[in-house]
Amino acid sequence: MRNKSDNMLIKTLKALALVAIVAIAFFAGSQISKDSVKPQTVLVTKTEVRYQTVEKPILQHVAKPVVEYVKLAGRTPAELRNFNDLDELKRWVGNRMNATTIRFQSSKDEVDCDDYAREMQSAALADGYIVSFQIIGRSEYNALFKNKLPSSQPLHAINLAIIGNDIHYIEPQTGEITFAMRLD
Repeated sequence: MRNKSDNMLIKTLKALALVAIVAIAFFAGSQISKDSVKPQTVLVTKTEVRYQTVEKPILQHVAKPVVEYVKLAGRTPAELRNFNDLDELKRWVGNRMNATTIRFQSSKDEVDCDDYAREMQSAALADGYIVSFQIIGRSEYNALFKNKLPSSQPLHAINLAIIGNDIHYIEPQTGEITFAMRLD
């Protein structure tokens, strides 16, 4: 049997062991923070937004017109004008008639008098001259020009140039120039 002193020693050792376990648990608990213990089933995501405020002074902007000079391809006349005299008109038409025009078109497209008259008018404008497009009746055309229109052609397209007070007609297909009338 055990004696009383042995029992007392065992009780004392048990009490000391219990105090030691409680002390260890206490110190261990104080070292673990609430943030470090997380449930295993919860995922916590932390999003961080960083920004910086930048202060800029307000500047006053004064708009200035921009002048840009553009070099145009080809010639652009500064001012359109009539021919100065009949010789100038004859030289211009002669140069025009000496140029070869090649047309690329389908066989369905017919080039006729109005096409020639519009081409001459466009060429005159490109060179800075005023030449108009004119429709003339067959009888008036036959009275003024060397070549005659057939009876199947009641109207014909030509060009008109003004020199001073004189009106001159131009046959754009042949280059023939004829006096038509005086304005005053």
